[in-house]
Amino acid sequence: MYTEVKNVWESQAKSPEEALALQARADLMINLREIIHQNNWSQKEAAQHLGVTQNRISYINTGRVSKFTTDKLIALLSKAGYKVSLSVKAA
Repeated sequence: MYTEVKNVWESQAKSPEEALALQARADLMINLREIIHQNNWSQKEAAQHLGVTQNRISYINTGRVSKFTTDKLIALLSKAGYKVSLSVKAA
């Protein structure tokens, strides 16, 4: 029997708050991955532009959310020339 969840992170998180944090990191990572692809950067080029190793870019491309903090993802987006803004709304 399957348990219905609102998003994939609910099934992996220990609490609803943790699920929201995982979703936020995933969203940031997706944006960063799209920027890398829009610029047609190889992993090596992306690593050079963002000041990280190729392994870190591989983690971004494969969605390894657990390998990054929210702060690090925001810093990488900033290095790519983007500003991150947040919105808050009632649940």
